[in-house]
Parts: sequence; C-alpha cells; structure tokens
Amino acid sequence: MKTQFALFLVFISSFAFSQVPADLKFDNNFVNSENHWVVIPNKDDKKSEFSYGFLYYDESGGGYSLQQTNSFTLENGKFLKKPANENEKKVVRLNNSDIQFALLSDARIAEMKLEKEPTFLKAYNVLKNEDEKKLARASSINGLRRPDLSLPMLQSLKAKSYSSPKLYFELAYANNALKKYDDAEKIIDEAEKKGFFGELLIKEKIYSYVHNNKLKIADDFLKQHLSVFKSSLYKEESIGNMVINYYNAKDLVKAKEWLAIYYREFPQGGKYKTDIEKLKIAVENPAAKKQ
Repeated sequence: MKTQFALFLVFISSFAFSQVPADLKFDNNFVNSENHWVVIPNKDDKKSEFSYGFLYYDESGGGYSLQQTNSFTLENGKFLKKPANENEKKVVRLNNSDIQFALLSDARIAEMKLEKEPTFLKAYNVLKNEDEKKLARASSINGLRRPDLSLPMLQSLKAKSYSSPKLYFELAYANNALKKYDDAEKIIDEAEKKGFFGELLIKEKIYSYVHNNKLKIADDFLKQHLSVFKSSLYKEESIGNMVINYYNAKDLVKAKEWLAIYYREFPQGGKYKTDIEKLKIAVENPAAKKQ
C-alpha cells in the first residue's frame, strides 16, 4: 500500500555541478515537469545519490504529486539504480513550488529500464474535458502560491470563451495575488453580470478594494453583502480585515464600528477571537504599545 507524505524539499542553488552529468539540469518547475520522470536535487551537495520519481497531476483531488520510486548513484557517468526492494514506493504531494527538477532523458529512462509512461497514471486521469483539466491545474497552482504560472493558463481559458464560477474566482485570486487589483475588480464585475457572484468573489473584491486604496468602497460593499456569506469563517475574515485596515489607516472611529459589527455577528467570537480581542485593546488604547 502506498503511503502519502507531504513533500518538504528545498532547492539548493549552490549545487556541486562537477559531480552531476551534463544531462541533469535542475531547471524545470513543477508545471513543466508534469508527466516526466524527474530527479530531485540533493540537499547535500557532496552526495552522489539522487532520488527520482514520476511527477504527475492527480485529477481525483491530489493535485501535483510525485511517485518517488527509488534512488540511483552515479558511477562513471552511468545511473546505477538501487534494487526496488530497498525503497518503499510512496506518493508525495507537492507543496514546495520553488523546487527545480531535472528531467530524465529518454536515453536515461531506457538505461534505468523505466516505463516511459507508468501504467498507474491512467487511474489519475479522471477528467474528460480538456478545459476542466487546465482549470484544475491552474487552481492547484494558485494553491501553491504561483499565480505567475496560473494566470496565463486562466487567461487562455477565458479567451476561448470557457466560462464558469470557478474560472472567475481563480482569475480574481491570481490577479489579486499579483497586485493587479484593477484587473481583479473587472473580473469580479464581469462574474457578477454572468450570475457567478458568491462569497469567494465577495472576499476577493473586498481584498482588491482594500489594497487599491478604496477602503470606503470596501466598507459599503461588505455591509451590503454580509448576508450573502454562508461560511462563518469567510465572514469573520472579511470583518476582521476591515477592523485591521481601518486601524492601520488610523481611523479608529471606523475600526470601532467594525468591531461592533464583529461582536454582533459573533457574540461568542470565532476562529480569530484572540486576534480580534488584541485588536480591540489596540483600538481602544491607541497610545498603548501594539500587542
């Protein structure tokens, strides 16, 4: 039975290239490495043993994943694969989007007697629609905090007239993450006209307003849409953001107003109760040191 582990890998930039064959170039991000046998850079630049596996996208919900099957050593320019029984096969979920992989060439794949396309891959290709495949990947890339990689994919979907609530949310999220607040606002306005408006887009619109120096507009907008929230967590986050942004803007009157709204909506407090209580002390005692 495969064991799933979180992937905690650190890219080491000062690699000992003198020990690495010329065909092992650690210059491929996880998106470009999909459906390839990849080599993982060593943490220890003195080691001549490397881990490798097959990087794929799990469309059933796992996202970008690596079946890490074995390791090999370098000897006279050849890759000597360890016997399979020395390593437990395991699936790791990618959570480090900065790592740079080396792709195994066809010649190396043949040398190591690997299947060019492993048979297990078919089990994870569950989406039939190509647009949905691309959107799922873009969503995962956003989740890995690489909007620079996701935005072109999302824009290409929109350009071919693909349309869905998820597409518009991911577009808004990516634009906000890249500080393209005007573009995020336009996307959300377009989504609203299409009837795709919901609490996630409300959160993104508040975010774009606040970070685009439109705090008053964000204030009015959130008050108008508080009743739309189904998730108490999203509502609490949005209200809490108004408190802290007014506090940072030194508008203590409005910060107190939103504190009152918070306690009206969450009499017993919520997930961020402790943070809100600290903010309340800071708002009510502006001369005191921030806690």
